[in-house]
Amino acid sequence: MNLKFDDQNLIKKEFKQKLGWFEEEFDMIFRNKTHNYTKNDLRLANEILDKLSETINEYRNEKLLFDLVTTLNNIERKHPEFF
Repeated sequence: MNLKFDDQNLIKKEFKQKLGWFEEEFDMIFRNKTHNYTKNDLRLANEILDKLSETINEYRNEKLLFDLVTTLNNIERKHPEFF
């Protein structure tokens, strides 16, 4: 008996779920501040966005890259002050 396992689809699905979680968490942290950001807020936002941006270099799959860039664009649209 052979079990076929499509790990690429599982990886893609998990990646998209994590991107969604990431965007939700970023919104939750910064949504209610409405431009009353401390230096610590700005530093934290930049560190988070830098880490997400660095992820672009790790993936060679065009669909995953598209999803990643879309997430960054969504965050930029909602929080332009961090870009």
